[in-house]
Amino acid sequence: AVWMLLTGFHLLTGMPCVRLAASPQAAACRTHPLVAQISAEEAAKAKAAWLAKNAQLEPSWKVGRIVSTGSPQPRAVAEAPSTRWLVPGAPTLTLQAADEMTNVALREAESQSFNPISVCVLDASGRTIVAKTMIGSSRLTGDFAHAKASVCIGMHCSSRELRDKYQNADGIGPKMPQLLAMGTAGAAANQALAPFPGGVLCRDVAGNLVGAIGVSGAASDEDEHCAITGARAVGLVTEPAASKFV
Repeated sequence: AVWMLLTGFHLLTGMPCVRLAASPQAAACRTHPLVAQISAEEAAKAKAAWLAKNAQLEPSWKVGRIVSTGSPQPRAVAEAPSTRWLVPGAPTLTLQAADEMTNVALREAESQSFNPISVCVLDASGRTIVAKTMIGSSRLTGDFAHAKASVCIGMHCSSRELRDKYQNADGIGPKMPQLLAMGTAGAAANQALAPFPGGVLCRDVAGNLVGAIGVSGAASDEDEHCAITGARAVGLVTEPAASKFV
C-alpha cells in the first residue's frame, strides 16, 4: 500500500503538501509534528477547514492582485503654473491655407503667362508646410523660393526689404559687406538667404506673424506679385502690402 504523508499546506494556494511513503514503517519513522497518515478525502477536509479558518478563498497578496497596505495616500496634485511663465498660443497657419496659397500663386503665374515658377510656404517657425513646382521650371527655383521665404521668417521682413536696406539700385553700397556676411552666416547654418523680391512676410489681421511665402522662376517683381496674390487669397496681411507688378 502507498501512504500519503501530510507535511503542511502550500503558502500561496492553500493546497495540502503530501509525501508518498511505500509502507507504514516508512511513515512511522517520520518525527516531524506535521507528519500523519492521511487519505485524499481527509486531505480535502483538512484543506476546507484551513480555508474556513482563514476566512478567505485565496491569499489577498496573490500575484496580480492589488493590495492595500494601509489607509490610501492622497494623490499629489501639481500646482498650476503661473500664467506669467506661459506664452499664449499664437495663430497658426493651416495646411489647407498653405495649399490654397500655393495653388493661387501658380494659377496667377499661368494666367499672366509668366515663366514657370516654384512656390514655398513656411510657418512662423520656418518649417515648410507646402512646396510646389510648375512643370518646366528650372532646377533651382524651388531652392530660391525656400530661401526667399526663409529671409522673411529669419529677418521678419520681406526679401525685397532686406535687399533695399543693404544695397542700392546698382547692387552695391556701404552696407553690402554686411549683407554678404549675413549670407555667409546663413549658409553655415543651412539657412540660405535670397535678398531679392519674391519672399513675402504673412501676418493675420491682428499683426501676428503666421508664416511666409516665397516664389521664384519668373522676374523678381512677378515672383513677388504671385506671392502677394496667394497670401491675400486666404485673408493674410502681406509685407510688402502691394505688388509692384504692372
